[in-house]
Amino acid sequence: MIRFEKITAEQYIEDRQKRSSSALDGPSLLQEYDAIQLPQRGTLDSAGYDIRTPFGFALWPGQSLVVPTGLRALMEPDMWLGLYIRSSLGFKYGIRLVNSTAVIDADYAGAANQGHLMVGIYNGGSKVVRLEAGDAFAQGIFQKYYITEDDSPKNQVRVGGFGSTNMQ
Repeated sequence: MIRFEKITAEQYIEDRQKRSSSALDGPSLLQEYDAIQLPQRGTLDSAGYDIRTPFGFALWPGQSLVVPTGLRALMEPDMWLGLYIRSSLGFKYGIRLVNSTAVIDADYAGAANQGHLMVGIYNGGSKVVRLEAGDAFAQGIFQKYYITEDDSPKNQVRVGGFGSTNMQ
């Protein structure tokens, strides 16, 4: 079972209201949620699944923004999802992820926030970048990983959401 799916509308609206600097009402956020597209690969040989922004925004040079995607990723226990900025945004405009590469663990889908994928982006370029709702801005690549023979995880089960493995 490897797939993307939408989180609930309630979780999306809660997270979107926390991350937005402008007042947004429930009906418009529900329409925004309904329009969220599941990621797809652009071509037969593409490794990455294009992730689209659910809303439009402008990102000024030196500014960062966390984009709640309304998505979560389900994967096998020995996998992780790498999130990357689309190379065209990086090369043309200096857009990058705030943490370079986002590592999404397999158990994140069961986190308290439903495993909501939130993508932090930063404009390191010199131009204002404007993206419209539905524009592809990031890509996700599912990958396998290996463990060492003396592996002994600190915790057996994830209890929190975003950034929680460092708090247990």
